[in-house]
Formats: sequence, C-alpha cells, structure tokens
Amino acid sequence: MASGYDSNLGDPVLLAKMDKLREKGITEYIPLPQLRLPGSGNTSTIFNAFYSLSSLAINPVESPLSWKVLPSFPFLVTALCAREQESVSVSIIPSQSSNAARQEKLKAFKDDGLKAFSADDFKRILAQASETMGIPAFGCPRAEGQSNFSDDVFRIELCGPEKNHLSVIDVPGIFRTTEEGLTTEEDKLLVKNMVRRYIESPRTIILAVLAANVDIATTEILDMAAEVDSTGQRTLGILTKPDLVDKGAEQDIIDLVRGRKKKLKLGYCVVRNRGKRERNISSIERNRVELEFFKGDPWSSLDKSRVSISALSPRLRDLLSRITRHEFPTVIREIADRLATCEEELHDLGPSRQTPEQQRKYLLGIATKFQEITTFAVEAQYGRHQFLKDDRNLRLATLIVDFNSAFSTDMERRGHAVNFTEINVPEADRCPPPSFVEKKPVESQEEAFTEDEVLEYPELINILPTASTSPPYLSMDILSWIECEYKSFRGFELGTFNPSILPTLFQELSMRWEDLVGTYLANIIASTHHFCNTLLARLCTEERVMTALWSLLIDELLHRYRKMVAHVQFILQTERSGNLLTTNHYFHETLDKLRSERSAQPIEAFSFSSGNAAQKTPIDNVAHTVRDIHDILKSYYKVARKRFVDNVCMQGTDYHLITGPDTPLHVFSPEFVVELSVERLEAVAGEDATSIQQRKSVEKEIESLTEGRRILTT
Repeated sequence: MASGYDSNLGDPVLLAKMDKLREKGITEYIPLPQLRLPGSGNTSTIFNAFYSLSSLAINPVESPLSWKVLPSFPFLVTALCAREQESVSVSIIPSQSSNAARQEKLKAFKDDGLKAFSADDFKRILAQASETMGIPAFGCPRAEGQSNFSDDVFRIELCGPEKNHLSVIDVPGIFRTTEEGLTTEEDKLLVKNMVRRYIESPRTIILAVLAANVDIATTEILDMAAEVDSTGQRTLGILTKPDLVDKGAEQDIIDLVRGRKKKLKLGYCVVRNRGKRERNISSIERNRVELEFFKGDPWSSLDKSRVSISALSPRLRDLLSRITRHEFPTVIREIADRLATCEEELHDLGPSRQTPEQQRKYLLGIATKFQEITTFAVEAQYGRHQFLKDDRNLRLATLIVDFNSAFSTDMERRGHAVNFTEINVPEADRCPPPSFVEKKPVESQEEAFTEDEVLEYPELINILPTASTSPPYLSMDILSWIECEYKSFRGFELGTFNPSILPTLFQELSMRWEDLVGTYLANIIASTHHFCNTLLARLCTEERVMTALWSLLIDELLHRYRKMVAHVQFILQTERSGNLLTTNHYFHETLDKLRSERSAQPIEAFSFSSGNAAQKTPIDNVAHTVRDIHDILKSYYKVARKRFVDNVCMQGTDYHLITGPDTPLHVFSPEFVVELSVERLEAVAGEDATSIQQRKSVEKEIESLTEGRRILTT
C-alpha cells in the first residue's frame, strides 16, 4: 500500500505516557496532545473503521461498533503493541466533577483480558457502563431526574503484538432535533458544550468528520472547529460516504481534497465505510472493498495518502506523534507549575480542620505565631518577620514611642491654660502662649478618632471616657489671674497666704490635661487595636475564621482597654484633685532658683507708670504674695506635669497595653485556645462545606498531578 506514510510511525513510549496521563484524569487540569472526533452523525462509522483497521475486532466477522450507536459518553479507544496474545479490556475514567464515592464506583468498573468480543458482548458492556454512570442505556428512556449524557470516559484498550499505537477519542454526537422521551433541549446544549470543551485545546487535533454527500457549508461541526481553530492549523477534514455522492458532484469533493477550496492546514482525507448490505463482512473484506472503490474514477486521481482508512491511520499516528513530541516538554512544565499552584492553594487553606483536635492544633499554630510576631513588634525587632518589614503600622514599639513623645510635647506646650512669667529667658525660647479663645467643647469620644478609624473600629467609640467641657481660656496674664484668685481666698494671713488656693489654681491651670490625655489614649488604643486586628487578619487567611475569632476576642480586648482607661483616669484624678504633694528635690531647687532670680531684680522692675511720669513705688504685700504663689505654682506644675506624663506612659500604656500580664496583646494566646470548648472550636475553626470541598478537590488534583509527573519523568 503506497500511502506515503510509514505504518510504524509514532513514538510508543511518549504516546503510552500520554495515555497513562489521560487515564489518571490529567486532562481535567492540563490539556494533552490528542485526536478528537467531535460528535456528528458520521463519527460512529469512522470510529468503526479505525476499530476494524487495527485488527481490533476479536470477532473476524463483525466489528462491535458496526451497529448504529449514538454514544452517550466520550469513548477512548487505545491500541497498544504489547503482550503475545490479543486482548481487550474496558474501564471507565471518572470525570473530575465526581465525588470520591462515585469515583471509586466508576473505577471499580473493569473487564480485563477479554478473548471474545462480539457485538452482543459490546452492547451488554455498554449497557452495564451506562448503568454504572447513572445514565440510561442507548435507546432506553431515562428515569426521572436522570441525565441522558455523561462526562465520564469509556475506555477500550486493545493489546496485541501487531498493534500500532493509536488513541482516538469520540464524544457524543451533536444532534439538531430532539426525540421525545429520549433527548431534550438541555441534552442538545450539554452535548454541544461538551464537544466544544473537547476541541478547544490548542493541543487537540480536530478530526472533523463530514458526509461527502452533504454540502459542508451547512455542517455545524466544521463551523465549531473554525471557532476554536480559526486558521485551520489543527483541523483534519475526514470525508465519508463518497459512494453516496451524486453523479457529477464528485469534483467538489476532489477540489476539497486537493486544497482548492475550504482550505485546512492538515487538509482532507476520504474514507468509505460499510454500506447497509456490508454490515456482516469481515474487517479484511471491508478494507478490500474500500481500496477497490478508490481505484475507480474519479477517485483514482487523488493522492493515495489521502484516501482509505489504511492511509488515514498512519497519518493520524504521525500527527499525534508530532504534536506529542513538540508539546511533551511544555506538558511537563505545566504539570510542575500547576502542581506548585495547587500546593500553594492547599497551604493557604491550612491544615484540615474537621476534628476538634485538628481545629485546636490549627488555632494553636496561629496563636503561637501571633505571640511571636507581637514580641518582635514590642521589642522593635522588625527585621525578624516580613509582616513588620512591609507594614509600618505594625511596628508597635515605634508607634508607642512616637505617641509618648508627642504626648509629652503637647503637655509641655499646651497643657497649661496660661503661660507662666519668664525671667532672663529669651523670647524665642519661651513656650508659645495659648490662643485665649473659646475652646469648642468635646461632645463625644468620636472626636478623638479620625473618621476612617470610627468606620473601621466602631466598637472603640464608647471605650474612652466622655470628655468634659473645658472652661474658656484665660484672657488675662497669669499674675493678674493669680491676684484675682488670691483676693477671693485671702483671710487674716500676714506675709503668707491661704494654702487652699494652690490646689484650686492648679486645677484651673491643668484643665487641658483631660483633653490631651484623652487624645493620647485614643491614639494609643486605636493603634493597639489596629495591630491586633491586622496581624490576626494576616495570619488567618480564611475570612470566616478571622471574623469568628475576632468576635470571640473583642469583648476581652475592650475590657482590657477599659481597665487601662480607668487607671489613667485614676492617675489624672490623683494629680488634679488630690493634695499637691512631691518629694522631688527638683521642686525646691526650682523654687529657690526662681526666688533668687526674683530677689536679684531691681525694685524698679516691680514699679508701674502712671500718666506721663514714671512713679517708682516699692511693691506692696499683695504683689509679693502673688509672685510667691506664682513661683510655687510654677515649680510644682513642672514637677507634676512630668510626673503625670511618666505615670500615664508607664502605668497606663506600658503596663496595661504592652508589657503587663493582662494586656490586650496577650488575649489571643495558646492558653486562650487550650481553654476553648469543643463547640467554640467548631464555631471558630471548623471548616465550612465549601472549604472542605475545595480541600478535597485540591488534594485530588495534587494526587493526580504528582502521579502525572512521576509518569513523565520515569
């Protein structure tokens, strides 16, 4: 047979590897090089021809596919050159959409080592396969709720010492009209989508089977092939029924084969299958009749490599071998890439969490990591974890130090309601005076937060104490203010003053402390809360777990914030409402210094002018007393302010928020997880149905891809 193709063409090793990949279901994830027969009314006849050509029929009289059949599921026929005796085995490759139980059921369907394989045997096996897949056998009505078609692949493997390796996949045939009781409009759409899915891969050689006695311009399968292969690079036209072409119309078919119209890169081939009267002839006789037909005019003018199933088979093996060799390295790389992606997806899902032990272990891992990163954050070891490198808002130690410094500066510059007098201090070095305008009352704690923080963490709104409305700023200098207050407090003192005036003056002087410390608390608590929330979200990649866990933690977090606020309020109340007390020697040193500086000033410094003449008058007892009160108040205020700032930063922030035994940073800890009940574990860490299904799907894909990589590399 001068077909122009070597019948031994093909790389059996590579082709066998691809068949094994297909058997493992790799085609669900990675497109493989393959020959596809898109379903049409003619595919069963061409499929039968392939079957016969390769001496696949055990019964020499009749091929099992010689009877008319419209498959309800994809067929995969593989011929293998192996074993000393011919044998046939059948099996089902489950679709990847099947659950585990269904997959096991379908994989259990096997029949190996068949020696006799008649048409009746084949019909029986197909009926059994249909029942296993859960679809009606061909020609039988479907039960209620039953589908007519399946994505599962029915595999026929034919082995023999003289077999040439070839694999062809046929899918259910496209039909334009439905048959009552057998097919529906949904079935028609399902089959069409199945065909499209099978031919859209760029590694698929599309075998477009066309009836030569029908105008190909009206053939739907060629249009579908053109949609996925617009340039015709991977479509081979196979013309059947040339014996039914009207007299005089043969030239149209010859023009197609010779590439004169409707060109395809792979061209066209013509085959003649059994006629109705030839159903019972043997495969050998069928091939002889076909060859005799193509010896006649006008078919004898065609290239012999383009006519007969005997010429088509080696052409297909060559096409399959070439695309397999070309795509083999890419398939290996894609399997490796897809495997890496799946392993990353599985890592993101975290460990399985279906039992209480698994759930507790999962949360313990997150809690341990949370505490580890928190330790790095409060010790300013930001290089120890990528989260801290990437997000400056997680650098807790730096944030706290910055807020402490800002608080201290604000207290120094804006904590007093009126400036003290300065002696021998340049104007440029003095603290800026207050603005002496009416301060807008703070109506709620929302004013301590930015708008974004209120929206993001509304639970913090009621944590901070409601700020009181501050009295207006003083519109007079401090000496006039002290004198006014002194005159309303004085009694029969001689050269002294009523000591109860000092606490009153100090309270009015420090009236801005409450607002300033409130702002400080808002910043500190918001930053700590943001740290906990953000770090937990980074560690809990599953949003449902993050939401449930945060809801479980929030009450205790708020409780500890309130403890911190209450302690700061205690410090504030102690400083502003209690007795003025200090053992700090700095108070006496400052007071002595101020009195010495005051004594060193000339008397004239304390005189005043009246009219046009300067009157030099020694200061009176009231002025001496007012200045003495001023110096005492100034000396004490400085000590009290620094003490207040230190106490707030150390006791309020450091102890209650950062380093103490009951800080918010320690709420989510391994100890917290250990104490969770089984019910709470399930509510927080239990996997939902979607996650369970996703995990099973990814694990199944990893298993298939791992096996596929092993097949390709061994």
